[in-house]
Amino acid sequence: MEVKARRQGNSTIFTIPKSISVPIDTKYNVYQDADGNIVYEPIKKDSYDIWADSNLENINFDELCKQELSDLGYNPREVAPVGKEKTDA
Repeated sequence: MEVKARRQGNSTIFTIPKSISVPIDTKYNVYQDADGNIVYEPIKKDSYDIWADSNLENINFDELCKQELSDLGYNPREVAPVGKEKTDA
């Protein structure tokens, strides 16, 4: 299958034929090897995505936060920093 490079702004565009079936929003690393071949390698997803974990859908984060503050014995947001902590964050 032959595709032709085209210009769009300052970029060179290659159209990927539908028959190759690339999922939308897939990220790739791209490089040109010593022979001049342009290589696209899919970037693998992180091994764990907290936002996609269905086990966390029913967690009560407010209750969890209250429990953590109770375990700590104080609220770190209400305590002024002491020492050399960075305060410009």
